Amino acid sequence: MGAVGGGGSGPLEAFNSTWTKARETFGQGSPVGGEQLDGSSRLQQLKATVESAAPDSRWQGSASEAYAAANKEHAAVYGKLAGLDKRMAAEVTNAAAVVSAGRENLDTVKSWVHSMAASVGATTAQDRDRKLVPIVKQGISQVSDIIAKSTGEMTDIAGRLRSIKAEYAELVGQKFGPGKDGAGDKDGAEPLNVKEKGEGEDGPVKTDMSSGDVEAIDRSNRQMLQDMLDEYQKLPDGQVKTDRLADIAAIQKALEVPGSHLIYLEKPGDPSQMVPAATSVGDPFTADHVSVTVPGVSGETRGTIEGMTREAAELRNEATNIVAETKMDGSHSVATVAWVGYQPPPNLGDSSVLSDDLAQAGAPKLTSFLGDLDAASKNPGQTTALFGHSYGSLTSGIAMHEGASQYLDNAVLYGSPGFQADTPAELGMNDNNFFVMSAPDDLINPFGALAPFHGWGSDPNDIINDDGHLRFRFQHLETSAGLTPIDGYESKTGASGHSEYGRDAGERMTGYNLATILLNRPDLAVKETPLTW
Repeated sequence: MGAVGGGGSGPLEAFNSTWTKARETFGQGSPVGGEQLDGSSRLQQLKATVESAAPDSRWQGSASEAYAAANKEHAAVYGKLAGLDKRMAAEVTNAAAVVSAGRENLDTVKSWVHSMAASVGATTAQDRDRKLVPIVKQGISQVSDIIAKSTGEMTDIAGRLRSIKAEYAELVGQKFGPGKDGAGDKDGAEPLNVKEKGEGEDGPVKTDMSSGDVEAIDRSNRQMLQDMLDEYQKLPDGQVKTDRLADIAAIQKALEVPGSHLIYLEKPGDPSQMVPAATSVGDPFTADHVSVTVPGVSGETRGTIEGMTREAAELRNEATNIVAETKMDGSHSVATVAWVGYQPPPNLGDSSVLSDDLAQAGAPKLTSFLGDLDAASKNPGQTTALFGHSYGSLTSGIAMHEGASQYLDNAVLYGSPGFQADTPAELGMNDNNFFVMSAPDDLINPFGALAPFHGWGSDPNDIINDDGHLRFRFQHLETSAGLTPIDGYESKTGASGHSEYGRDAGERMTGYNLATILLNRPDLAVKETPLTW
């Protein structure tokens, strides 16, 4: 954020400094309301559908009565969920309104103070300062009142959000059918019987990476993919068949990227579930440096893995270029992995974005993958970096909190709504190997500001006062255009919005920074300070 305008006198400078710090508490970018998160209409439709399935006069007896009672209960749960969804969306809108009003009120105070200061007539600087003091005192008092009012309103919103979350939790135990809890979409629920290969036909068949032979693993997975294609083509026409064939087609397109390998594949026990997969560009079992990227919202296999694999190739090229430009000593081979191994929320408008349920389900899978990758590595000096985008940063944070950090040397979380930590130490990391990237105009930032209300830790972009010096709570890497510290290396363009962090890695500052962390060279990264945000 640029400096606030307004002259060089002492009292006015004091006001400008106070105003700037107050304005920083309201973040950047346009606050996003909760309208797009309101799924109550869909839930009400589901309630009506369930109610329409109630038994009529053609079915009598105890079985009919039991079914009718259960049906009524299920319909009631949908109705309650619809009400909670609408209330949650309303509170998000309320929070956005508090932010907007606070910014507007601060701008009004600033305009008044500067207008009054401009009208002050004085013969000397000392006389001017004396006349400015009461104006500045009144302005600072108004700023203080605005902050106090906004804080109180946010505290009230937080309390209501906690209450809504508790009510959601009470509904978790409601049954929607024999042996099934909840009513997520077809890709969102875990299989009922998760089994490893050889334990039964109903369980998922998963890749065995233990050999550490990337070519053999790739061949085996491609054959498994072909077998899945043959099987899924025989499914009845419908959405399940369409989605599974789309998953497979996307994996096949990803494998057209030069140097790519299919290092992980899972055939779900239930064909209604997404096909998890991971590709690598380069050999992750022998490389000196490996990165694993976790996708966020809408990161299903069918819509994500091809683009992520192409971005992985671009990131690997950028890292290789940095090695060449800096003439690094020793071997610095690189492999970049695109891991699409969990079901994220389907879109920003889905109510699951406001919950960490899918992240909690995905975190153990990520930890397991990182552990298997580490165990299969043939390079004892290998470094591993974890990159988590959007909702994938929440999944990554939970995984690190629960032990995945033992497999990591570095991590970067970007475009984040929160990652359930107030310090890097809570994730098993520190200020020198844990980093955040956040474009100032990323629309996820208002959600990040609500992280404490969700129970997702501190705002990823929180700015704190450390002995009189402002700093980010979590070390930030630059996202804006600028120069790198490497002599002769080209300048980099900036990243904008929510989706550009990993794109065009060879051109953007974000790609350069990810590449330096991948290479275990944070000393080469371009850091960001609150003054440039």
